[in-house]
Amino acid sequence: MSEEEQSKKRTIEVDEDFLEQLYGLVGKIPPGEKNINVDLLKDLILDIKRKIDKAKTDAIEELNTPKKSKTSSITSEAEFVDEENPKNVLIVDDLGVITYQLSVMFRNLGYDVVIAKEIYDAITKYKKHPFKLVIMDLFIPTDREGFILLDELVKLSKINDANTVIGVMTASSKKEHRQLCMKKGADFYIEKIEDWQNELIEYCEKN
Repeated sequence: MSEEEQSKKRTIEVDEDFLEQLYGLVGKIPPGEKNINVDLLKDLILDIKRKIDKAKTDAIEELNTPKKSKTSSITSEAEFVDEENPKNVLIVDDLGVITYQLSVMFRNLGYDVVIAKEIYDAITKYKKHPFKLVIMDLFIPTDREGFILLDELVKLSKINDANTVIGVMTASSKKEHRQLCMKKGADFYIEKIEDWQNELIEYCEKN
């Protein structure tokens, strides 16, 4: 691949939706106000940063990953569950680098791994196979969707008497996020700080 082609693959497409989020901030300021809530500004900037980081990560993954058939990739990495294997996990995150890291780690521990990158796909896959373990990101892409997914998984687990262990992982350090997740029925909550992947694996293996 030429340097020019590699450069194009690293380019982030700035579409209308992205620009709306970046410049649409003014529409959230009440008429007559000259100031803006700091938390609102921070949340908007973090959301944009997440999208930029995701675009960069996806571009790097595409450059470093050998070309495969999309069908075979989905079948082998995201659909197969051995009914006789008691160790199975559904990983829900919209960042490819996170799902890849965790899928490798859990497969090395003997788990069947299924990946979902948005809430409706996650719910559909859980209905097909009530997993023993679900690891979900809270921001997919916002905490609102994360809480909706958590509510639905807890409800389905009870209906199916599946006793699914549901863990939430997030970069958020807000205490209210942790408290609400646990109140809604999450079994554990892990912040994405240093060495969080090993903390996650250690918890899952002990429980």
